Amino acid sequence: MDYLSMESYLKAISDHNRMLILKYLSTESLCICEFTELLDMTQPAVSQHMRKLKTAGLVTEEKRGRWTIWSLDVRHALYPMLIHLLSLLPEPEVTVESLVAGGKKVVCD
Repeated sequence: MDYLSMESYLKAISDHNRMLILKYLSTESLCICEFTELLDMTQPAVSQHMRKLKTAGLVTEEKRGRWTIWSLDVRHALYPMLIHLLSLLPEPEVTVESLVAGGKKVVCD
């Protein structure tokens, strides 16, 4: 890894909302519509964060019909370090389980 790659990586993870996105993705793959509920953000705002994470190579996307399901890229050279850093963060206040309990969990199939 060179300095520019490390800079890109660190910039990508240095935003509060992107850290939350990565924390959520450390446990399961999710759709943009689920992030809008989890983060209380608009779809375009979430998409911009996902674009930055994808550009840095931290996430991958899988198309399922009209839906895009996002996951952490386990092939990224710094994936083990990312998982360690995410483990140091507290669990988010809003969880996927709370979406399910509130009937807001979207099934993107």
